[in-house]
Amino acid sequence: MPVLLGVPVLILTMVLQTTAFSRMPLLHGTADIVLLVILAWMLNERVRNGWDWVVMAGLMVSFVSALPLFLPFVGYFLAASLAYWLKRRIWQTPVLAMLFSAFLGTIVIQSLSLIVLRIFGSDISIPVGYSLVILPSALWNLILAVPVYTLVGELAAWIYPKESDI
Repeated sequence: MPVLLGVPVLILTMVLQTTAFSRMPLLHGTADIVLLVILAWMLNERVRNGWDWVVMAGLMVSFVSALPLFLPFVGYFLAASLAYWLKRRIWQTPVLAMLFSAFLGTIVIQSLSLIVLRIFGSDISIPVGYSLVILPSALWNLILAVPVYTLVGELAAWIYPKESDI
C-alpha cells in the first residue's frame, strides 16, 4: 500500500515543484519539494522502508529534469541516506533531523548539479552558483521543511495507524 500511494504523492509533489514553486524563485534558487517529501518520509518513525520512494522520486525527477539520468538518483540517495542515518542516531528530535537533512541534502544535490553542469560546459562560476542558486534553494527548503514534515507525518499516520489510534 505505501508503495502504491507513493506514486500519486510523488507525482503531485513533482507537479507542484515544476509548476508552482519553480515560478517563485528566491534569487535564482527554487524549492525542491520532492526532496523534502522523501526526507520527511524517511524520517517518520512509522515508516518501515522508504527506499522505494527514493527510487520512484529519482526516476520521476530524471524524466522531468534536463540533468543527466544518474544525478537525481545519486543526489536523492545521498540525502535519504543522511536522513536514515539521522533517524537512527537522533531519534528524539525528528524535526531537527528534518531541518538538518533538508539543508545538507539541498547543498549536496545542488552542488552535484553545479559540478555536472560545469563539466558539460556551462559557464556558471562556482561562487556565483553558490550565492545565487544553492544557498537560496537551501533557504527555501528550510522554510518549507517543517510544513512538509507535518503533512507527510499525517499521511504516514493514515497509512500506518497505531493500535491505539484504531
